[in-house]
Amino acid sequence: MRYSSRKIDDEKRAALIEAAMEEIAANGIDGASYNRIIERSGLSKGVVYYYFENKESLYLTVLDEVERQFLSSVGKLKLPETREEFWTACRLYYEKAIRYGAGNLGIVKVVRNLIEPGTGMKGSAELRENFRRVERWTANLLKRGQDLGAIRKDVPPDLLRSVLQAMGHTMDSWLFEHLEKAPESVSVEKFLAFALDMFKRILSPEGAVETWQNQFSQG
Repeated sequence: MRYSSRKIDDEKRAALIEAAMEEIAANGIDGASYNRIIERSGLSKGVVYYYFENKESLYLTVLDEVERQFLSSVGKLKLPETREEFWTACRLYYEKAIRYGAGNLGIVKVVRNLIEPGTGMKGSAELRENFRRVERWTANLLKRGQDLGAIRKDVPPDLLRSVLQAMGHTMDSWLFEHLEKAPESVSVEKFLAFALDMFKRILSPEGAVETWQNQFSQG
């Protein structure tokens, strides 16, 4: 565990994580109460404070557990080796990730509460490092796509990464909000078809307009 020097046993850890997720889902990150989390967990304050000095350290452990569950179900995306494999591999992985989220809306809600800008976690150095890790992973994926000729090269890499992350966040947030509030109003299959079409139109070389060529490199 990265956020405490003391080892907590699995049963206590599971009880605390479950209690924290329930509290965050019910009241949001800033409305969550450490005392209510402790009460929900059935553990004593002394035990909880022995392992976690504050809410932030517990919340970061919650994120670790969510990531572990996600990777256990969805796995990691292996970087494709050929242009033909690139979009197929990305499509299959994105579909798997979205279906996991659609089947675990409670987990999605907790994660969104923890990482959304403007929450009490925004100043966390550990959370910022998590964001940087995601950015590095995204940059590596885009670079592999460019090297294979599957991703456009006519805009700066950091702009391309920012567009991809912003677009993905916007579309995914829309889907999960609608699934939570009115699941009958949205089709996951239709959403996936739309989202994947958007990604490919914006990121693929075929989506590049000739008039933009070299614009970013001109003085």
